[in-house]
Amino acid sequence: AFTFCVPKYPSGYHITNVTTATGNRSVMLYIPENLGMFSLHPGMLFFHGWHANPWYFNRLANGNVEASKFGTVLAMGFGTPPNPGESPICCPEDCDIMCCSEGDKLDLSRPCAWDAGSSRDVDYAKAIAKLLQDDFCVDSKKIFAMGLSNGGSMAASLACKAPETFAGVAQLSGSLNVSRCFAGSPPVAFISYCGETDMSCTMTTNQTADRLRILNNCSEFHSSFSSESTTCRLADGCDGGVFVEQCLIKGLGDEFPGHDRVVPLYPFEPKQDPTNIDAMIYTLKRFSKIKKN
Repeated sequence: AFTFCVPKYPSGYHITNVTTATGNRSVMLYIPENLGMFSLHPGMLFFHGWHANPWYFNRLANGNVEASKFGTVLAMGFGTPPNPGESPICCPEDCDIMCCSEGDKLDLSRPCAWDAGSSRDVDYAKAIAKLLQDDFCVDSKKIFAMGLSNGGSMAASLACKAPETFAGVAQLSGSLNVSRCFAGSPPVAFISYCGETDMSCTMTTNQTADRLRILNNCSEFHSSFSSESTTCRLADGCDGGVFVEQCLIKGLGDEFPGHDRVVPLYPFEPKQDPTNIDAMIYTLKRFSKIKKN
């Protein structure tokens, strides 16, 4: 069918709102340059980690640069602080949008976070997905999610709580309560990245991958990627043409694989092993082959 579509906003960064059952919430968008007007495009939601924000996560992931290579529209969510209205842009109290947009600010005193166990943030994610479809020429069959740490748990939860909306999710650190995933739900492509010294994911990563492989009726796992520091295993041939993949990274903690922290945890924190998989590039490549049935 012939498609003609122009995004509501021009290329670049924009902050807008979506409406959920609990009220209006902000979302930051990145529209790549030179999107074609005669096709629909992939979209990806970003979920930052605890005490971070969209600008920090985008800089950490090199998100806008890599997404542009795949013609992917980014939607970067804002977590919620401990008290409503306390940290509206998830940045320190003395830091406005211009300050925060440098991408190196964290709010430790009023940390924004995600509640992967509730419907509030799932509804927010669904509202963002609808916004992308309605106003930004995103293909409803090519909407994905990625998150780190607490945001990784949030992204992963969408595979179970919003499988009708998302074609694939990437979980970087964090965990997933697979008891919330049910047989017969629409299949969702799933990639998990877990550092072997990361206590937030090491206890559950194998269980999650094995459970989703069974639920999606996939093949047995086989090797899909290896380097000196990284090993990935893949289960393909799944229902709906999706896949389940798990990557383990030696010596890595609660970090974004292939990307050093923008703000080190401590002085002279060592850099990541250069052979670590780049989770941003690898995820975009893998999801570029997926389209929801």
